Amino acid sequence: MRKDKHPGVQALKIAAYVVIVAYGIQMVSHLLSILLLAILLTYAILPFPQWLVHRFHFRRSTALICAVLIVIAFYTCTTFALVKAGLQMSAKLPVYELRIQDMYQQLTAFLARHGFELSGQFVKSSFSSEKIVQFLGDVLPATLGFFSDRLLIWFLTLLFLAALMDPERAKGPIAQRFAHFGKDIQLYIASTAKTGAVTATVNLLLLTLLGVDFAVVWCVLYFFLHFIPSIGFLIALVPPTLLALLMFGWKRALLVLACLVMTEMIGENVLKPILLKKDLDVSLMNVTLSLLGWGYLIGPAGAVLSVPLTLGLFRIIENDRTSASPHGSPVDS
Repeated sequence: MRKDKHPGVQALKIAAYVVIVAYGIQMVSHLLSILLLAILLTYAILPFPQWLVHRFHFRRSTALICAVLIVIAFYTCTTFALVKAGLQMSAKLPVYELRIQDMYQQLTAFLARHGFELSGQFVKSSFSSEKIVQFLGDVLPATLGFFSDRLLIWFLTLLFLAALMDPERAKGPIAQRFAHFGKDIQLYIASTAKTGAVTATVNLLLLTLLGVDFAVVWCVLYFFLHFIPSIGFLIALVPPTLLALLMFGWKRALLVLACLVMTEMIGENVLKPILLKKDLDVSLMNVTLSLLGWGYLIGPAGAVLSVPLTLGLFRIIENDRTSASPHGSPVDS
């Protein structure tokens, strides 16, 4: 047996290749995340203009323009609603500040009766409206930077859509592989979007009935965070629950929490299996490892891309195994 064919040597080589590739991904993580997000959006939007072409016999250019206009309208309406809600929140900051101080005073009084002393100066200095505005001012530059990246992402998405809607380019080997490896990703995006939309609508009705401020904002936030597996839902729980605690007390906050958890469980365990006709075979362990791995390699964007990237990787591995099998057939090129 040759030395370089020894299983231990092969394992070390594979480990070295993985480390080199991971290091390269980290070095270009920012650009790679922009490219991958653009590809993800392309997978999400592409079925709509294709549906217009096949169902209503639109010209490809017309279908692409319709898809772009709908995306722009949705983006504009969402941005306008969030900006309006942000202005309303800033107007209510003094009310929330008073409620925080009142709750802190109740807590200090309760602890004082049991022999503990806390200073109220901490809340006055840390949770004042001036401090909150200062925090938003510190976050704003990063938000503006993200906005510039977002424009680039949408520009790349438009280029990918135009290329894939072109009948000549759509028959090319790159476009065919793009469609082949994206089948599971498109299925995952569609089922996740439908489940998130239905659950967010139900949450909107519940939060409105329970009197939680800015219910629309929290439901829009829930819809987008729904694409981040596991931790996205936990993040979306925090704002409405805290607001209910501030405005109505712990009983209403527990009721809000219970309602949101109930709708999430119904959506994930009842609605999503109905919408998801095909089993994508992504276990909880795979989701967790995907979040950790892709999040470490490409940063925050890895949280959104983790499951789609893992699905694409699984399909590539499956395709390689099929190609290597004597009875398998490779992807058409």
